[in-house]
Amino acid sequence: MTTDQVIPAAVVAVVLILIIVGVVRVAGRRRGRNEDAFGAGGTSKVPLGAYGVAKTTLGPSGVVLVVGEQWTARSDGGTEIASGARVRVVGQDGLTLIVVAEPVGRPTEG
Repeated sequence: MTTDQVIPAAVVAVVLILIIVGVVRVAGRRRGRNEDAFGAGGTSKVPLGAYGVAKTTLGPSGVVLVVGEQWTARSDGGTEIASGARVRVVGQDGLTLIVVAEPVGRPTEG
């Protein structure tokens, strides 16, 4: 291969690499048809009664960690729930969980 052939071949190779990188990046950003219908882990429902932790203050809306995923949540009745408080799911409105604060110390049955 002569010098006159190496330079055009290198230019073609660089252009092809840039095209391939661009296609891969676009494909990686593509969203699924129904992706907005599901939560972070691919599920759209959380079982009622599931427990979690408030990641932000719910006043009345915020973020909770339930079943290993972060969810948008609002407190039942609009009460404020402090960050770090234990919460229980009592309902769901679309992808927003409705939660209540759990008491810190539960009485023991005896």
